[in-house]
Amino acid sequence: MACLLFPLLSSAADVLDYDSVVEKALAHSHDVRMSRLDVTISESSLKRAYSLYYPTIKAQWNSEYVKDLSDGAYQLTSVGDTVLVQNTMYQTSLLLAGTYNLFDFGATPKRVSIAKSDVDVKRTTYRQTIRDIKLKVLNLYSGLLTASRELETKRRLLTLYKELSLTKERFYKAGRISKVEMVDEAVKAVKTLDEIDTLKLKVATLSRDLSFYTGDAYEAEILSVRDFAEPAGQGDSVFDIDRTPESRIYALEIEKKQAEVDALTRELYPRLGLYSKYVWYGNNENEAGTSARYMQPRNFFIGLAATLTLFEGFKSNAEIDKAKLELERLKLERSRKLSELEARHAKVTQARRTYTSGIANQKDMLKKVEDKLAMVKRLEGQKLIDRTDFLNQKIELLGQKLELTKVVIAKTAAVKELEVLSEGVK
Repeated sequence: MACLLFPLLSSAADVLDYDSVVEKALAHSHDVRMSRLDVTISESSLKRAYSLYYPTIKAQWNSEYVKDLSDGAYQLTSVGDTVLVQNTMYQTSLLLAGTYNLFDFGATPKRVSIAKSDVDVKRTTYRQTIRDIKLKVLNLYSGLLTASRELETKRRLLTLYKELSLTKERFYKAGRISKVEMVDEAVKAVKTLDEIDTLKLKVATLSRDLSFYTGDAYEAEILSVRDFAEPAGQGDSVFDIDRTPESRIYALEIEKKQAEVDALTRELYPRLGLYSKYVWYGNNENEAGTSARYMQPRNFFIGLAATLTLFEGFKSNAEIDKAKLELERLKLERSRKLSELEARHAKVTQARRTYTSGIANQKDMLKKVEDKLAMVKRLEGQKLIDRTDFLNQKIELLGQKLELTKVVIAKTAAVKELEVLSEGVK
């Protein structure tokens, strides 16, 4: 029994539905997951930026052996941060040091605002990534749906062409038509067979491309692609270019770069800070453990420090100039990107309108062909026309239906693309 069921299960068709395909693509997408991680990373960077508002406290433990090579011949000497002692001994110290930035002309708030803007950039990029995945899947699905419907029609046409070719062959043998007319029908059948092979390859290629996004493997030979669900609207949703993810991202990047220019400028000004140190110290001439065991408080420092960098080889000036130029470049990039997005939206809108008009024309033509087919079928049933006329009319009807199907798919895809583009507007 299991052996009988297995081939039936293995031959079951893979059924694709647009909404479920999009859902799988978003769940499987590496880009979406990486973009989500980027949001978390930027939030961690914001926490780091907020740390600039808090004091810094450090502890340092030193345990060392000092050998006086002069045998006490020289006095205690200090050279910079180094103290040259006159005794040979073990010494141990514990230092607690704290620093706090009191005033820096607003450089710190600017650094924090940069981190805040970066979080907003990453969140907006996450929305943009989702939108882009939807657009890519929509393009592949509409192409796969069109190719599948065309393949189905071509297979039906091949059956009709074969029947028509056999009929013409009998007519030729009966001397009713010329050999050229007979060969023409055979050529159409061969041409249709070649088109079927091309469409099979196209379906296989598109299904593999779609599989990359969803993570599912599809068998092109048994693949069934469902039609798009009828869109709720007709693609007339409000589209504000200034509220798109691209516009938001560039606005935030420009804001970040301007804050960077301000921060670099203010970091040239003096910085006022508070510092404090508390020191425990112990020493012994013979044992390191004794020096550590008998440490006692030795010094306490507290003070204010004003720091001003007088010269650094024009490094800060160069960084400011670079940031200003990058700011100008961002403004130009934003203008170009928004122009491209606006042009794309206008193009899709126009395509949707064109396809809508095309559907009306195609439906009118299809109605006429169906009426003609019904009439021809009655005539064929009454033996008033031969089988070849009926087959030719049926072939024409299938061709018209295929063209209508293509237009419907293209129009629906255009409407859905407009919906996806509008989804990104917040």
